[in-house]
Amino acid sequence: MIVELISTGSELLLGDTINTNVAWLARELNKLGYTVAFQTTIGDNPERMEACFKAAAKRADIVIATGGLGPTQGDITRPVLAKAMGVELELNKTAETFVKDFFRNKGWDMPEPSRREMLLPINSVALANSRGVAPGVAVQSEGTTYILLPGPPAEMKAVFDESVRPYLANHFGGQGVVLSHRYAVYGMRELALEAALMDLVKAQHNPTIAFLIKNGYIELRITASATTIEAAEAILAPWDGILKERLGNALGRRLEKSMLELVSEALLSTGATVATAESCTGGLVGKRLTELPGSSAYVQGGVISYSNDVKHKVLGVPQAELDEFGAVSEEVAKSMAMGTRKLLGTTYGVSTTGIAGPGGATPTKPVGLVYIGISGPKGTVAYKNEFIGDRDSIRESTAERALYFLYQTITEQA
Repeated sequence: MIVELISTGSELLLGDTINTNVAWLARELNKLGYTVAFQTTIGDNPERMEACFKAAAKRADIVIATGGLGPTQGDITRPVLAKAMGVELELNKTAETFVKDFFRNKGWDMPEPSRREMLLPINSVALANSRGVAPGVAVQSEGTTYILLPGPPAEMKAVFDESVRPYLANHFGGQGVVLSHRYAVYGMRELALEAALMDLVKAQHNPTIAFLIKNGYIELRITASATTIEAAEAILAPWDGILKERLGNALGRRLEKSMLELVSEALLSTGATVATAESCTGGLVGKRLTELPGSSAYVQGGVISYSNDVKHKVLGVPQAELDEFGAVSEEVAKSMAMGTRKLLGTTYGVSTTGIAGPGGATPTKPVGLVYIGISGPKGTVAYKNEFIGDRDSIRESTAERALYFLYQTITEQA
């Protein structure tokens, strides 16, 4: 079945609020086998919103809108939908109970404007909101099912999980399963990846193949449609081997877990510790390494060695290397990784040195050139990387790739 997602609220169009609701809903609906074919964002303008509902009804079986269900005059989604359907609002007894119970349970007096939250289009089903006041709404009209959800993400998710899922199951039954296996591909450009899989891309049907550019890697997504999870898994099962054969070492990992989770598990399971020496990333790798609870078990500390003086005087990078090869070099990256490992007495040392831009480039060292050093019990290596993007994306890519190389080293040396 075809679904259109409508996000309401002028703050979304102005860029003041990031629309996380639509991404979450699309992901959950696709898991349930529904096809999210359209996504629309509309401001708090009744005429445009009404036109949006009418257009959605012509091309989608189910229209799901978020936002505009509160008690204020600016919360217009319910009355606009009623107008688009050609019906009136009515006092919905279930919605009345939900709203009154919310205030009664809190021990608060119900403000008079909250009565607006009880007025739903005729023949609507009120959907319980365990995280807020405004009930969700489900109503059918001329072959289209409309579902209205609160805008705050916590409330939206609660109404969807607790009320919309069973509503969809009761009215439409199972829609099958859409399941994806997601992989990180390191060290390949998008065109090179496509070329390596071109025959599979051209022949794709079920499963389908998609590439998504991320910081530090390309996400390769293989998506299967089937009647059950088991059937979808059977379709996807051969692809670990297919991709490994085609991509070799560039196929880095499955994305069910973050790179940080994998690094953390590897460090904890081996009892290893790590220290950082960062130039172009300015502490970003260290920040990543300390994001998970319990990271004090394996992170000893780090040095932000932005200047050559700090590289030399604190980390012990030989001045001759800095003079001959420059700070952005394989030799200096190795010495930085060894230096921080020795300084802080850790199992592993991780270093980053590069040109994040927008300035600082030379004809032989362009913006995006980064060396990542990894020092461990069995030796020290440095990896040359050439990233593209702005300063932030280059730094983010460097941090992601540094964790990846650290993980590779730990698992190879364990």
